[in-house]
Amino acid sequence: MFPLLSLITFLPLLGGIAILFFPRGRENVVRWTALGVAWVDLMLVLGLMLAYSQANQAVSSSIVGSAPSSTFLFNEQLTWISGIGINYSLGVDGISLLLVALTSLLTVVCIGASFRIEQKVKNYMAFMLLLECGILGVFLSTNLFLFYIFWEVMLIPAYFLVGSWGGERRVYAAIKFVLYTSVGSLLMLAGIIALGYYHQQAAGGSYTLDLATLLNGRLDPGVQTWLFLAFAAAFAVKVPLVPFHSWLPDAYSEAPAPVTAMLAGAMSKTGAYGFLRFCLPLFPNAVHTFATLINVLAVIGILYCALMALVQIDIKRLLAYSSISHLGIIMLGMFAFNVQGVEGSVLQMVNHGITIAALFLIAGFLEARTGTRKLSDFGGLAVRVPVLAAVMLIATLSSLGLPGLNSFAGEFLALIGVFHTHAIFGVLGTAVIVPAAWYMIRFFIGIMEGPLQKDGVVGALVRKGTLSDINVGEFMSILPLLVLIFYIGFQPNPLTNLMEPSVVNTLQNVGSALIH
Repeated sequence: MFPLLSLITFLPLLGGIAILFFPRGRENVVRWTALGVAWVDLMLVLGLMLAYSQANQAVSSSIVGSAPSSTFLFNEQLTWISGIGINYSLGVDGISLLLVALTSLLTVVCIGASFRIEQKVKNYMAFMLLLECGILGVFLSTNLFLFYIFWEVMLIPAYFLVGSWGGERRVYAAIKFVLYTSVGSLLMLAGIIALGYYHQQAAGGSYTLDLATLLNGRLDPGVQTWLFLAFAAAFAVKVPLVPFHSWLPDAYSEAPAPVTAMLAGAMSKTGAYGFLRFCLPLFPNAVHTFATLINVLAVIGILYCALMALVQIDIKRLLAYSSISHLGIIMLGMFAFNVQGVEGSVLQMVNHGITIAALFLIAGFLEARTGTRKLSDFGGLAVRVPVLAAVMLIATLSSLGLPGLNSFAGEFLALIGVFHTHAIFGVLGTAVIVPAAWYMIRFFIGIMEGPLQKDGVVGALVRKGTLSDINVGEFMSILPLLVLIFYIGFQPNPLTNLMEPSVVNTLQNVGSALIH
């Protein structure tokens, strides 16, 4: 079978390596080549989605009423180090496919929005493509050690993109990011090794780290507890859950806007995906034991970070806290343990990636024009940059969950699932609407409406007549996100239909393990 998943995963890596050999002084060629590689990868992903959707109906009919099994399609397996259970193993299901498509799309958008980068262009574009490779590998790996390798690969380009092209506190932000993620990753590695050992003790046979085989094992509830904590240490940092979140506002505010859009839109989903892909089906007893704790942390994150967003004066830090708050709803839906909650959680991962990426890119457009991110420096810009104001309004309303836009469908479905399981967490999760409306309206009105701060930096640009509206290149880079905001808002069914067999199968795995 043609190794489509391998091609999708490693094409960005090969493109990034090739770019490094381009001659100096060919920055435009480097930019367009990187964008071309990202576009080709996106086209391959769209082809994969088409092929998967054709097989989706057969998968649905085979799952209903049957014993839990793997729903991964287009599997690729190659023996690597068989003695210790390490294989090169890739596969895709409806959940991972949507996140792969999101990552590929955001890479195209973020590279297109990076054309204004002037310093070390080759290195920047190579790291952006390497970051895409790492994230795609995380979503497609079906061997836990291979998953860990890609998990660590993500860290390398993210560190350099923040630390080399970021703002004044970029080194501090990059080191803080590495320290937080490294500690969690080491605990997860210990958990992966131990999982293979305890599975071998319980099921017999050879040592293995392949997910499909591990799902058929039954671990002692006490063992599950410690393994869940080891895995959750890595995933909670990446989501992030409070109190493991303090690295995020620094990294997001210091990184260049396209990098922040990639980190917030795609990389942050790897933590939530890890909980859904590994913790729920592999450690069902422990998941139910710690569900209340996870829900409490999610609610604290939702409300606390919404309040923190209210008092931010830096627009990127405001959006960073907003991002953490919205990710809490994803975790609530996931730990509702029902189809509505989990489907809403996955759908909201996609929606959040689209919306938060658009908002961070808009923040970058504003900073590039004005040289400031201080909210008090802005005001009254809508009449001077009307197209940018319209784009910003769409993204802001999407973040608020306005009916008819994408975030409404995901949040509504997730919260419905939460209400069915824990009404109190549903009420508390819904309560975020009030502060969210406050800080997002403050964000939009503070920049685009109200009086112009004539004595500030922006006022000086307005007086000189040098403040320009969004240009064609910027608009084209963000246009795919705007289209999806409306399309998913009106037609979420294609996405939920695509993921439903995989969601049902995951929940069947959880229920079957508890029964046994």
